[in-house]
Amino acid sequence: MNFIRARVWGTWVSRAVQLGSAGLLGALLFLVLCPPGFAQAPIPVATNPSNQDEGGLSPGWTLGARFEGTYSSQAGVYDLGSALGYNFSHHFGIDAGVPFYFVTTPSSTQQSNPGAVSGAGIGSFFTDLRLAFPNPSLNYTSALHLTAPTGDTKKGLSTGHATWNFSNRFDHAFGHWSPFVDATVGNSVMDTQYFTRPFVTFGYNAAFDGGLQYIKGRFSLTGAAYDVAPWGNQTEISRVFRCGTATTCGSSGASHNRGGFTGSNVTTGSADLVRDNGYTAGINFRPAYYLDFAFAYSRSIPLRLNNYSFGVGLDLSSLLRPHAR
Repeated sequence: MNFIRARVWGTWVSRAVQLGSAGLLGALLFLVLCPPGFAQAPIPVATNPSNQDEGGLSPGWTLGARFEGTYSSQAGVYDLGSALGYNFSHHFGIDAGVPFYFVTTPSSTQQSNPGAVSGAGIGSFFTDLRLAFPNPSLNYTSALHLTAPTGDTKKGLSTGHATWNFSNRFDHAFGHWSPFVDATVGNSVMDTQYFTRPFVTFGYNAAFDGGLQYIKGRFSLTGAAYDVAPWGNQTEISRVFRCGTATTCGSSGASHNRGGFTGSNVTTGSADLVRDNGYTAGINFRPAYYLDFAFAYSRSIPLRLNNYSFGVGLDLSSLLRPHAR
């Protein structure tokens, strides 16, 4: 594994610590001061199912807060929020929220592309419909992820369209080892716990992720490979390049440049524009039932991009259900 230079790494850690402290404080203040109906979140419950027990989902209200992000040589994309939900049974639940994003752009990118800028803003409102069917032979979970175009497209915080993604996960435990397969289909490439992309996309695609997880006590290790297989016309909207003062942002024409997001706000093209594959490795540590830390590395082969990710999650369901653990 190749590591970024010490100076860049130090800058990322410093930014992450500063954003993390402010983010967690902001999330807690938001939860205390605002009504529950206005929860915001970047998918913490969907990507980190801390509200599941051995029988599936824990019935009742759920509440989670999370600060996470990904740093690469192209951008730093971080999101903050909380998810409010309700599990109707051990098998079916729903949650909803709105993420808040922080985007930083490396000085090297800004020097070569003056339009590349940092920024922050509210993302797209989302809701998740979740299913869980645990079984000793094969566990199955799925989620239908729906979004509304409430984010600013000029900042790359929305595609400007309603999106949907239907994800499915199959896994089976052999002692401490658990192989798994994820399969997702939708009209936008979803961010994952291992890779928050410096752009958003609009266009049909199927995404596959398979690997092995090792769980021992409070720790878990994960290694996997992924593949994104799009089809039809695709639109890529940059999170690091603005189109200026124009009322709408448009593409200059069809392109096959996967890295076009560093020099253009909107790029359109065929399926090759957003086709992606690579591998990931991550570690998760849960010191308490309500707290978890995650660190991960991923490599996008077509983009030639090394990504370093982190996440800090809080399961606050016990505030709504005092006996929940």
